[in-house]
Amino acid sequence: MVYAVICTVFAYLLGSVSTAIIVSKKFFGYDVRNYGSGNAGATNILRNFGKKAGAIVFFLDFSKGLIAVAIARVFVAFFDASYECLLLAGFFAQFGHTFPLFFKFRGGKGVATAAGAALGIMPLVAVILLAAFAVIVLLTKTVSLASGICAAFYPLLAYFLSGVRSEYNFVFAVSCAVMIAVKHAPNIARLLDGEEKKISND
Repeated sequence: MVYAVICTVFAYLLGSVSTAIIVSKKFFGYDVRNYGSGNAGATNILRNFGKKAGAIVFFLDFSKGLIAVAIARVFVAFFDASYECLLLAGFFAQFGHTFPLFFKFRGGKGVATAAGAALGIMPLVAVILLAAFAVIVLLTKTVSLASGICAAFYPLLAYFLSGVRSEYNFVFAVSCAVMIAVKHAPNIARLLDGEEKKISND
């Protein structure tokens, strides 16, 4: 129980370090939440501050999920913590990113952080989803569409391809996917209306 609490708190605090806000303020003098979609994530950074900044934020957000799970794996491997610590770490890293304690709970949509956590917990599933995400974005230039499709298939892949603890992984993936879907509700509405923005080719 103690290890579960430690992993949960650490993951949430790490997730709450909003790299999009930090990068936009430190290097551009603006809060990214005041521009574009108002989202504190890599896509909004890319649209407003360029590809390099977008790539850096994506990498850092991805790393938050991966690091949180990696720390939990240390507890599982060396302190006999339960497998559920991995899932708690992954979920709360994403939750912290989405609702960051340090930035008035206004964060991003959690896709990159969720992907990092997935890589740490079920690598095969993560690689498949990342590849699918990249292909969909390349073909459609629509990040929200790629995010939605990958989130929809995440629980199924987690159940059938994650190997160990598939039932636990399924519940974890459903929880993460629902959080992503809720944050993408406005994007889904715009997609249905044919009004969703595409990323630039520049």
